Amino acid sequence: MSSAEPLDPTPMRMRLERVVEFGRPITGLRVNPDPPDGPWTMIIGGDVSVVVHSYTGERGGVRGDTVYRPGFAGTSPVTLRGITAEVVGGDIALSTGNVLRAHETDITAMGLCESLLMTASEAGNIKLWDVRSGLQVRVAGQQSPITALLSYRGPDGRPRIASGGDEGRLYVWDPSLPRVPQVGPVSTRGFNDRVAQEDLLDRGTLVEALRDVLRPDDDDGPTVITVEGAWGSGKSTLLELVKNRLHTPPATIRRRRRFTVSQADWMLYRPLAGMPPPKQKPTKFNPMIKPLVVSFNPWRHQSSEQVWAGLAKAVTEAAEAAIMPHQNNRDRYWFARNAGRVDRRHLQRQLWKRIFSPLLSFAGLGFGLSLLAGLTKLNVGWAWWATAGLAVAGVLHTGLRYLFGKASAFLPGELFAGPVTSNAFSGATTDPLIRDPYYNARSGYLYLVQHDIRALLKDLEAHRYRVILLIDDLDRCTPRTTAQVFEAINVFLSDDFPATRFVLGLDTAVVAAHVDNAYKELADAKIVTHPDDPSPGWTFLRKLVQLPVRLPRTTEDNVDQILLAQLGPVHRDDPEPAPVPDDRPIFEPGELDGLLADDSTLVMIEQHPEVREHLRRRLRAQPEQSVREEKRLLNVWQLYLRVLSTNDVVQAGRLVAVAEIATRWPAYLHRLRGAWQDLADAVDDDVQWGAAIAKLGFAYSDRKAAANLRELLRDCDAQAVAGLANRLF
Repeated sequence: MSSAEPLDPTPMRMRLERVVEFGRPITGLRVNPDPPDGPWTMIIGGDVSVVVHSYTGERGGVRGDTVYRPGFAGTSPVTLRGITAEVVGGDIALSTGNVLRAHETDITAMGLCESLLMTASEAGNIKLWDVRSGLQVRVAGQQSPITALLSYRGPDGRPRIASGGDEGRLYVWDPSLPRVPQVGPVSTRGFNDRVAQEDLLDRGTLVEALRDVLRPDDDDGPTVITVEGAWGSGKSTLLELVKNRLHTPPATIRRRRRFTVSQADWMLYRPLAGMPPPKQKPTKFNPMIKPLVVSFNPWRHQSSEQVWAGLAKAVTEAAEAAIMPHQNNRDRYWFARNAGRVDRRHLQRQLWKRIFSPLLSFAGLGFGLSLLAGLTKLNVGWAWWATAGLAVAGVLHTGLRYLFGKASAFLPGELFAGPVTSNAFSGATTDPLIRDPYYNARSGYLYLVQHDIRALLKDLEAHRYRVILLIDDLDRCTPRTTAQVFEAINVFLSDDFPATRFVLGLDTAVVAAHVDNAYKELADAKIVTHPDDPSPGWTFLRKLVQLPVRLPRTTEDNVDQILLAQLGPVHRDDPEPAPVPDDRPIFEPGELDGLLADDSTLVMIEQHPEVREHLRRRLRAQPEQSVREEKRLLNVWQLYLRVLSTNDVVQAGRLVAVAEIATRWPAYLHRLRGAWQDLADAVDDDVQWGAAIAKLGFAYSDRKAAANLRELLRDCDAQAVAGLANRLF
């Protein structure tokens, strides 16, 4: 050991609260901590046991099938706040490398009292230790060898310690520690798989490096960048963080006036070609090129038409926010873009029909009635005036509609919402007035959508925008969809399209296999494979990608940050330092009330230090660190806490192991059902364990899973975990 801590000469002595006569050597202690009428302590001596009330010492009978939590008997290693303590004679060896000179005689029992380590010796001394500082906090003397220890909460909310030995008496001690905060129910309600908005894995430098590489004013930078990692490694979060760093400045486009019917009518005579670029004042330097980040998830699409339609929609929405942020500007832009590709004369005739005032129809009807009255020589001169009035009002109404009416109120809405698609490529809701000979004359839907995107990108380029496409979850797509996305990227990289950059989030092994599957019929696939690549799919990625970025592996060191972000800070209630000694060796009740915690203190169980340590230890023990898998374990764990309606710290720690079994080995749960007790009994015996897993049907190929499961059961209370697993599975 690196150092040794001397015995603290000034510990506070514990007050003896009561003595209970048992009459025979005590070999074990158990407690039922949370019954309605207060805790009960079971004193065990060989094959005889007695139950006494923990607060009064009054004896009671056998209390049905009540579950009693065992105390501490023996010197098994104890882990407290990440520090493991082992007995070496009369000393305590800590995993930090320090040694506590605890007792002059051998230690006979060791356990936990809240956040302190308690030890007992053959000489009958009980001591409490703060393992972080190495200080001895409390001491008591039973004056007879101690074989069993127990810690429970007293009626005032503060810990009590019960000890017993060969003398046959149970001693109850009050260490006068601060009141223990009440443990509240779990407040966590699970976590989804959405991208995180903060950097939990310390990848800030990587994000900044990618942001610098993607500067829009650099024409020589890499065009296709991949962010590579396995599922759950944080690719989506990294892409979102990069997107947030590439902030697009707010648009400064002047809001245009309402787009009227008269303007639409004029454009149908002489269509424009999109929206002219904004006027720039002459300067010595070129205007700054601004990034326009577009996110696209291809796994929602299957066919090539759907992929291109999704790409067009994503680019269109981003472009609208950048160069046409106002509705009037948007109406004008899309109508100008679409007016050159529809049957303008037909649409113009329909426009005039729609703005025609209903009053003119009434005037025509009135004219006919007045004419009929004149032929029949009826005296209805007023009818001519009424007809003339209706005609004048109708002409004025029509003129007002023409000059000031909003064009989108009289024309199909598709003309103002993006590139029109009609006839064979239109949807069920497309207005039949839109007849697009351009769509009929060309080679098909893909060409048309590519034409739309190219025109939109050119308008963005004229407005000094550089598009950066973030394509995520490519490894979730089918092989054909993956190939379609790569084909779309190749089209973007052609000379016809303005400069566009791509950042792809993918698992290279999965995507390479998809490419192999999609192009398996190509005869020359093997011929073009790079000598260092196992298949043509890897060579395809090698040729397409200029900058592959491999994500750093998630490690155990990230666990604390993830738990802090998901569950909040750990409640800290460290014991007060040892006080300055005075002439009185024993403190009376109430002397330390000023140091007690507030009665209203409530600690959610996921923020309790012991529970958090269980979570931390088991998450760090996972063979593959993944934020997604850690969220799954936490989701299952908090659900089990609610199913059992428990706030017990010890049981919450055991449920961590049960949740790990459920999330780590789901493929084996059907085999293990009903066999948990057999596994718990066999966990320390190699022969018995081998027979147990063989009986459950574990083959040689399952040996690794079986070994990892055994390691988990060894790390926790296997018997208690088996009982919980039988209840929950």
